[in-house]
Amino acid sequence: MNIIAITQKGPNKAENEDRIILGKNIIAEGIFQTQLVNGIIAVADGVGGNNAGAVASHFVAKQLSTLNTLSENELTRINEELLSLSSECSDYENMATTLSGVASYNGITQLFSIGNTRVYLLQGRKYLKQLTTDDTTLNYLLATGQLSSEEAESFDRKNEITACFGGGAAHLFKIKCSTMELLPSPFIITSDGIHDYISIDLMEDIIAAKGITVSACEAMITAARNAESKDDISIVMGEIVNLSNVKFDYIDPSDMLTQFKHNINYNDRSGFAPVANLE
Repeated sequence: MNIIAITQKGPNKAENEDRIILGKNIIAEGIFQTQLVNGIIAVADGVGGNNAGAVASHFVAKQLSTLNTLSENELTRINEELLSLSSECSDYENMATTLSGVASYNGITQLFSIGNTRVYLLQGRKYLKQLTTDDTTLNYLLATGQLSSEEAESFDRKNEITACFGGGAAHLFKIKCSTMELLPSPFIITSDGIHDYISIDLMEDIIAAKGITVSACEAMITAARNAESKDDISIVMGEIVNLSNVKFDYIDPSDMLTQFKHNINYNDRSGFAPVANLE
């Protein structure tokens, strides 16, 4: 699987509260390209309205990077450990993060999400289909008939989430997991710093012009910034490599060391509105 990932902190922010997980790698800032056979590919977006969003997203990312398989039980364990950590220090009180991504192991793909980070499938290499459902106050009000689609256009709490890792309460952990066959099409993962500011139509136009490339990722980030996104931004693009076209006799394993480049920077420690309890 070819993977392209970019994450950057918002303008005038002290740190990036997003984390990208690519197998055993955690990306806190910059551009990263790699190939994965198996592993977890995900974006965690620390909740800026709560304490220590960067600590929460990095904690979850670090735990995921150690896993050899993914299960709902493992995700629940990670959430319990995050809640325990947040109770030990007042600076970490109610810290929270979203998480969405895919895990690929032995030809099986798992989709998982909590919060409003999104996973899309690029069908026919043209049309984006959102695979995840946003856990937001807006979606809750729409689903329960308390808000019309017209009223939703001017709703001022669109980024308020209703489920997350952490958040100071176990009942906020409402992870959604499903299993599907190996992803047949390219996929894209975005934080709300992108998809809250640019339309799916514009995202599709950019991909049509630039393909699954670093340039396409950078163009989406630029479009979001031009639309006044001040949030941290993360985007991942991935697609299955056609192994029948790979000439393994010409691959030198030492190139993994001599050609490897990265741009990673991690700071120990603002995003989202505070988590809303709709129970």
